[in-house]
Amino acid sequence: MPRTSANLTALRECFAKIMGDQKDNFRSIDIPPLLARLGLEDCPEADSKRKHLSGGVWASTDEQLVLASQEALKTLSLTVYERDNLQELLWSDGNCPVIPGRYRRDLAHSLEAHPLFIDEVGFQEAIGAYWRVDEGSLQPDFTFGPTLRDLIVQHFVRNQDWSVTKLFEVLGAFKCSDSRFTHFLESLASSQVRPDENSQRCFMAAVDGALAPCGVHFVATIADDGYLSLALAYIGAEGKPAPKNLIFASSVKPDLRLSNALDNDVEVMTSVDRVLIYDRSIGHAGLLWRDLQSWYEEKEGLSKGEGKKPLYQRLSESLKGTSKVQSLAFTSFYKAFPRENVPNLPALLPEVWFHWDPQTVAQRGKDALLRSRMDFLLLLPGGVRIVIEVDGQHHYATDDGRASPKRYSAMVAADRLLRLSGYEVYRFGGYELGQPGAEEVLVRFFRALFDRYALL
Repeated sequence: MPRTSANLTALRECFAKIMGDQKDNFRSIDIPPLLARLGLEDCPEADSKRKHLSGGVWASTDEQLVLASQEALKTLSLTVYERDNLQELLWSDGNCPVIPGRYRRDLAHSLEAHPLFIDEVGFQEAIGAYWRVDEGSLQPDFTFGPTLRDLIVQHFVRNQDWSVTKLFEVLGAFKCSDSRFTHFLESLASSQVRPDENSQRCFMAAVDGALAPCGVHFVATIADDGYLSLALAYIGAEGKPAPKNLIFASSVKPDLRLSNALDNDVEVMTSVDRVLIYDRSIGHAGLLWRDLQSWYEEKEGLSKGEGKKPLYQRLSESLKGTSKVQSLAFTSFYKAFPRENVPNLPALLPEVWFHWDPQTVAQRGKDALLRSRMDFLLLLPGGVRIVIEVDGQHHYATDDGRASPKRYSAMVAADRLLRLSGYEVYRFGGYELGQPGAEEVLVRFFRALFDRYALL
């Protein structure tokens, strides 16, 4: 569900004030680099540091606003009140499941049988990131008593005379917003707090059992560090909805129009044979080869079972104008598995359009969308979306072979956007795949990837 205009307005107002209040922490000459680091526009015409800082927020796009707010939480020195307000507005994107107080208490009771953490440092960082635990209470003699963190360490970590229910109670977990409670549970499930996959899975099972009555469970993907990345979602939602338009196998920018804007129906106007648009619904099983083949046979008027070879050839043809290593990645995928297994496995889709804009980058200017196409896309069961990129020299160097920080920055910025949109990104260097044994490297990768998701 997209953010509402009211949420974006409130987020912009809150973040603009926070940025303006940073004026005493930065010199004038430090403000442009700060805005650039956060991904905000610069406002050199501002006549004060406060206006310079807040003006960068007002001059930026909604997308820049959200990304910069997330980065500010990581890098700026904020008060707990600023942090909490910014967190709540960032989390109000319509995607957080509702977990009523009754089920929060049931969950706390269920967790009594499980260790709440393995890594104490990670646990303390988690509670510090979501709760106000470092404020000491004022004593009758006007001194400050122990902080809530001190009490948690004493009673929950060291002596263990506090239960999970007591811990949740003193943190405020039973009465906080759904988004704060959800993010806190996700942090407790993370590898930062429990760097052990078996422990993550046990914790996930306990949470799923307690929250099943309110229709919520964990959706698991693989994080960059190899451990599980766990996110709470409604049962059946599986994190990301099915794609509305799947446009692929096109090496040229397709000429498209909305033939029915109300229903989001897309029509190809020219070079119809150079682009494929999958127009069937995609369920929780993802997009399997057998489903893609069935669709292609119907589209081309082929009998059942006749579409396998023509479909493979059609997908291969879309890569003729690309690099040899990208074609190698495609052929290696379909060599990685026994032929009889391929129909029941997710299909590797080449040249998939992520962004499409009728205007060129030159016409659109600073609001141009990053990365129009993905090299490859896999739609796995449970709504998991895997992007595979094969980098040629043009991703990080100029046409004359010189290293280009600008091109590299654009590439990693596009990666961040994909990850924030719910995609997992795996990137191969063109040099790596140009070496002897590259096909075996790819085969091992694809097998390991599918093994990770228990698809083999």
